[in-house]
Amino acid sequence: MRPPKRKTLLLSFPQSIPMQLAIYAILVVLMSNLNSLVDLVFHPEIPYWDEEHTIVGGVTGLIAFAVFGYFLLYVRNLHDALSKIQSLESILPICSNCKKIRKPDSDPSEQEAWQEIEPYITENTSSRMSHGVCPECFAALYPGVMIKPQR
Repeated sequence: MRPPKRKTLLLSFPQSIPMQLAIYAILVVLMSNLNSLVDLVFHPEIPYWDEEHTIVGGVTGLIAFAVFGYFLLYVRNLHDALSKIQSLESILPICSNCKKIRKPDSDPSEQEAWQEIEPYITENTSSRMSHGVCPECFAALYPGVMIKPQR
């Protein structure tokens, strides 16, 4: 059974770093010049390089630089998390006998292609392993020992 397909957004953020930086630079320059551009349209008598425009544009540019920079880092972190989630949600090839997992894009006939499940999960997630013995395995491993119920 296949998992349901995820819906994609109509507008997706570009994945190439140069494109992201270009959009970032364009937005910062636009925000820096917004006050001057509005005054240019509605108050043409005020010069474009007025001292007030320079001060307001500089402050607005710094704030836009920080806000859009934070947004860019946040989107990149979300994209990395989404790609990690998608790789973990994929079907894992696992040995039906020893429960070793085959590493992605490796030859199944090679011994190095197979990895124990505990290191695989520890390397690919933030989970840590803790071992115990279930009651069924405990009875098979230690047939003469009884487990006391905990209260």
